[in-house]
Amino acid sequence: MANEAHYPILNLDAIENLKLDWRFKGLPTSAMGIRLADIGALHLNVLQEGLALPAALIKESALEHNRRWMRNFVSAEGVDICPHGKTTMAPQLFELQLQDGAWGITAATVSHVRTYRAHGIRRILLANQLVARHDIDYVLAEIDRDHDFDFFCLVDSTAGLECLANAVTARKPRRPLQLLIEVGLKGGRTGVRTLDQGMALARKIATQGPGLALRGIEAFEGIVHGKEHSDLETKVQILFSDMLTLAAQVESQGLFAHGDVILTAGGSAFFDLAARCLKQNTLARRAKVVLRSGCYLTHDSHHYRVYHERMRERCPTVAMHGTGLLAALEIVAYVQSIPEPGMAIAGFGKRDASYDIDLPTPLWRHRPGLHRRPECIQEQCEVTALNDQHAYVSARSPNMHFAVGDILGFGISHPCTTFDKWPLLFVVDDEYRVVSAIRTFF
Repeated sequence: MANEAHYPILNLDAIENLKLDWRFKGLPTSAMGIRLADIGALHLNVLQEGLALPAALIKESALEHNRRWMRNFVSAEGVDICPHGKTTMAPQLFELQLQDGAWGITAATVSHVRTYRAHGIRRILLANQLVARHDIDYVLAEIDRDHDFDFFCLVDSTAGLECLANAVTARKPRRPLQLLIEVGLKGGRTGVRTLDQGMALARKIATQGPGLALRGIEAFEGIVHGKEHSDLETKVQILFSDMLTLAAQVESQGLFAHGDVILTAGGSAFFDLAARCLKQNTLARRAKVVLRSGCYLTHDSHHYRVYHERMRERCPTVAMHGTGLLAALEIVAYVQSIPEPGMAIAGFGKRDASYDIDLPTPLWRHRPGLHRRPECIQEQCEVTALNDQHAYVSARSPNMHFAVGDILGFGISHPCTTFDKWPLLFVVDDEYRVVSAIRTFF
């Protein structure tokens, strides 16, 4: 991975020294008052009822596998990655990504930017428009305060550009605000809709003086919709082609500022297509292709698993790395009630797990005092509904018998909306022993 410099260790002292207490779901009474850094020394074991369930777990072995997998992928493809931090909002995980060579960390809001800066992140790509005066002033002040702060944001209209230009004119920062023109599509979210709009915006940026610098072109292919995989992939590639067409025309008119031209896209479902397509640019200047996948680190048990399997079919680089990304994130809960034959009510719900795309997937069952290891139940039952704090688990097989007190492990779909429900997640080894904990900042 082409990374200009290695980041120093982030400022994680406050996290490591945090005293754990009643504010953190899943924390057992025995851990109250200890430092976060010391939780592994308690030798808590989920299967021995060491946590106060429900709890959110990260499988350490899967996490490490996914780190290696993405390092290998970006190295083989010759691209960079600026993972989207909104997935986890966990500086401890950001540090792992930066250690792995990440070019920076992507943000969605200025609130994210402030969190990143509080923990020492130097390069931030705000994959969003910067509009509010308070937000713009904060970013410009940070640019002036810290010469090492490398910041990029998106723009897709002259109205948005005027907000930035007015603030820059008033403040006169010592370094320019670096901009990426966002390319969108009709009916989608943000982004210019036509090449003419993009070129008009690029020319307008060039007239604003040294306070604003056009550094590249951006898109987010996750806004593309299609009924079939092939149809969806074709539309995604068209969006990337539109990016390259705009980039070529902007370069031909000399409208990019000094430095590498940044071409960035690639969420968690199509980052292979982003790498392959954006590398095909014909720019005379050096182009830096930057992917922004945020979910690869923990992956999931359904939504992105399906996309990743498709990715392995279409991309030789993905297939050559053997075992693909692994689901590292699980929710664990007790069976609380068996109100009817074949139905168990587990003690977790919408407040604990994502449900915006798919319902959680039952993975394993462990009966304390009976089982030595969890038994796989993925094919034997399913979650049919969630309440705020309850999950309806229905048996598919007549041989599937629940008991009150069973511990069930669930995979999730779409990690972004599970992480935000847990201020503390427990990292466990393959025996479900707690080895550390991750603090989130949503």
